[in-house]
Amino acid sequence: MKKILLAFLLGTATLAVGTSCTKEYYDTVLPSFTLVYERTADQWEGTDNQAVLRLLVPELTLERLRQDVVTVAYSDDNEVTYKSIGTQSGKSYSFQYGVGYVDIKAEDPILGDFFVEVPPRIFVKVTITSADFVD
Repeated sequence: MKKILLAFLLGTATLAVGTSCTKEYYDTVLPSFTLVYERTADQWEGTDNQAVLRLLVPELTLERLRQDVVTVAYSDDNEVTYKSIGTQSGKSYSFQYGVGYVDIKAEDPILGDFFVEVPPRIFVKVTITSADFVD
């Protein structure tokens, strides 16, 4: 019995030592960059229930528009925290972008008679991240 156990252990050890795995790690780094804009309430345009803030982003070229990813976050507390675009405090924030600009819209979520008060001062963080484009 001891011989069988010894043979089994030697066989297992030989198999473990004889076969080796090679791990390969690929560091795929997709570069991104972030632009921060500071704006005041008087720079928004629109009506009582909709306000639009246009940010000029010359880095947003046609090629980047078609291939890369654009994300937007904002801070209305002097960059203590950043929030994602969505509904906050009874206001619905959304964004759209095109070549050379990003528009941020603050509006009444049901587009009723609710007055949309924009922050007196806002910081907007626009991040453009390169992405592998699959055609």
